Amino acid sequence: MSRVNRRHFIKSLASGVMGLGAAGRLRAAGGRAGAGQSDAPAPKIAKYKPLGDTGLRVPDVSCGAISLFEPNVLRYAYECGVTYFDTAESYLRMKGEAYVGQALSEVRDKVVITTKHGLNFNQKIDKAALLARVEESLKRLKSDYIDIAMVHGIGDLAPLLANEEVLSAYAQLKKEGKVRFTGFSTHNAKLTLKQALETDFAQVILVMYNHMEGAEIEPLITAVRKRGIGTVAMKIFAGGMQGNLKGMVGPDTSYPQAAIRWVLSNPDVDTCIPTMSSYSHVEEYVAASGRPLDRAALGVIARYRRQVDNLYCRVSCTDCLSACPANVAVNDVLRYGMYFEHYKMEKEAMGYYAEMDPGRKPLDCAECAGPCEGACPHGLEVKSRLMRAHEILTA
Repeated sequence: MSRVNRRHFIKSLASGVMGLGAAGRLRAAGGRAGAGQSDAPAPKIAKYKPLGDTGLRVPDVSCGAISLFEPNVLRYAYECGVTYFDTAESYLRMKGEAYVGQALSEVRDKVVITTKHGLNFNQKIDKAALLARVEESLKRLKSDYIDIAMVHGIGDLAPLLANEEVLSAYAQLKKEGKVRFTGFSTHNAKLTLKQALETDFAQVILVMYNHMEGAEIEPLITAVRKRGIGTVAMKIFAGGMQGNLKGMVGPDTSYPQAAIRWVLSNPDVDTCIPTMSSYSHVEEYVAASGRPLDRAALGVIARYRRQVDNLYCRVSCTDCLSACPANVAVNDVLRYGMYFEHYKMEKEAMGYYAEMDPGRKPLDCAECAGPCEGACPHGLEVKSRLMRAHEILTA
């Protein structure tokens, strides 16, 4: 498709050229597609980089598929040059992998797919059961191999590296050619990136990194990248609150574009994975590919920081946890609240919250004096935010 734009793309889908399904599904795609749309070609990825020492080359702006309701959006991203796609077994209650498979099976040899499996190391993990889960992922992905298989949401690598069942399962999957590379995603980079330097299991790492919480882990990102580990950045929009704020679109740069360019200004970050859940997301984010961080982008970021400084709960921060007398998982609860309110992932957020240990939920905050607020270094109204999160996540 030499001249890609959404109108022509959608017309080709409707006529069955791409073989991706009925045109009626496109109604929920969102974005600017429709009557009167310009015929100007869509943006294309301008820069590709090596993914660590894997031998894979990936675009600087890649696709996160955590919130998606239209598989054709993924195929459109591919037509715009996106060749790295990140999903997980748990996304959209296992539908996320199916959407990726549906959209990309025809171009499987031209894309890199990462999927992730959550493991509870407080329970016995059976090798056969893990192998069976990966086989189900392969079926949903319509593929006979996974480029990168990650353990999802690791806060400490020690239990993983001590678990022979898990290590043996991934070793077997690699030997059989069903997994090419292994790694993990993490919200606790300060610990896990250090641990990754001491193991061969981590060949690619998915780490939270943005302009509001990232500077402190930059030396570790540099260290793992020098070791040949691929580095992928997530949660790059620092809460994604721009939809509720003023002044987040400059004449040349939107806030998401500025945030992407900030992340990519670090040469030790191989790629980032903003969630592309609409055609307009694809075009907005891909347009940031290859663009340097300039004064205009920094100005947009500065405005965002000023407006959300005491609103955004830094996901990697744990300063308030020890102050809570009820052992509430403050950062997890507020992260799910962020998914609900700002990421517009209502059902997914409620599902994640429902799976939490009830003992870690903010059930008694109304009667508490709120020592968490005094412990927050960023001045967040933690108590009221926790109560609000519980309300919306259990509605």
